[in-house]
Amino acid sequence: MKILATIRKEFLLLVRDAGGITLIFLMPLALVIVMALIQNNTIDEFLETKLEVLLVDEDRDALGAELERAFRASPNIRLIKQVDHEALTAETARRLVQRGKYKTVVIIPKDAGAMLQRKNKNAVVRLLAHYGLSDKKPVADALPAPEIQILFDPAIKANFKQTLTSAVEKIVAHVQSDGLMDEVQTHMGKMTKKPKIKMDLSDMIIVRQENAVENNKRGMPPNAVQHNVPAWSMFAMFFILFPLAGNLIKEREEGSMLRLRLIAGSSLPVISGKFIFYFFVCLLQLLLMIGVGLYIMPLLGMSKLVIGTNYPGLLLVGFSVAMAATGYGLLIAVYFKTPQQALSFGSISVVILAAIGGVWVPVFLMPEMMQSISPYSPLNWGLEAFNNLFLRNAETAAVLPDVARLLCFSGTTLGAGILIHKSRTVL
Repeated sequence: MKILATIRKEFLLLVRDAGGITLIFLMPLALVIVMALIQNNTIDEFLETKLEVLLVDEDRDALGAELERAFRASPNIRLIKQVDHEALTAETARRLVQRGKYKTVVIIPKDAGAMLQRKNKNAVVRLLAHYGLSDKKPVADALPAPEIQILFDPAIKANFKQTLTSAVEKIVAHVQSDGLMDEVQTHMGKMTKKPKIKMDLSDMIIVRQENAVENNKRGMPPNAVQHNVPAWSMFAMFFILFPLAGNLIKEREEGSMLRLRLIAGSSLPVISGKFIFYFFVCLLQLLLMIGVGLYIMPLLGMSKLVIGTNYPGLLLVGFSVAMAATGYGLLIAVYFKTPQQALSFGSISVVILAAIGGVWVPVFLMPEMMQSISPYSPLNWGLEAFNNLFLRNAETAAVLPDVARLLCFSGTTLGAGILIHKSRTVL
């Protein structure tokens, strides 16, 4: 009965505290919306960077046409051949990149295609002559190779350089292989009097990309909504320490806790009632935040939150995060003697744990040193579990390690809080 009475008392205290309701429910909802709006373009640009590439084609042959076709087909490249309605020259493009107005330029020199064709022809003649299939003599001296220039802004990231360079090399290799095949057919056709056949070498090897998810389920790519909703939900849940610590310390200062202990002997039912009540408050916070991701975010022009199909796993993770947040809030409430101490330490510690755990900035955007520290934050455990469910659509077994950590954290903080509370209770 004392547990139910404590739950009823905490409920009445909360509903009569307009500021507390705002802090627990309304401010986190506003926070997740604002942070998702702020980070929306930043995360999307990092994950799906659209690089502006200047193209100067002085050759106007098959090589330049193939590069242009491939660049225009790429979703992450915006090809630019004119600036201010004027065709680009090599010198103009170089100056634009030097001034930082554009990040890179690809320059195809004049006669590049013809030089490549001569080299292909000479290579085929040399090959056929070696096997006695041709009387023609290959050129003894090495033919000059066409040089495609890629100029980068010094401030561009190294991974962008590598990606663009690899793409250009792949396209050049494709053009070169087509040229070699054409030369081979030309020479063989003269000997056999047979026409050329069309051969596409691009499908010799297929490279397929897909998200690594369990049981061939569809995965969800990360975005601002998928990150911010679970991240700030946990942040709000851990801030449950504000009303919990405020009410408990107030009761202790006013002597209410001592009177309850004198009447009934044990304060464990009171602590249990507080824990149960705020545990369900945390679950309500999570439910409201998920509702914002499902229904409010799309109205603001952002992606809709995708929560996957593993609802039992979602409930399990939500329960463990709520228990961890409530246990931590209870420990802060019983350890500190004044509201100022409890709220100051509690708020700063939650902010630090959130920053380390990847709430403010996703872990994959952090420096390497911070990424190594991140797994020690309970908020990171919850965030990783939510990511497994939301992004990877994982089975419940995949989140059990993080759930176990959260439950151990909850049990440790709750046990420590009960021991401290008992040791400080004066009979």
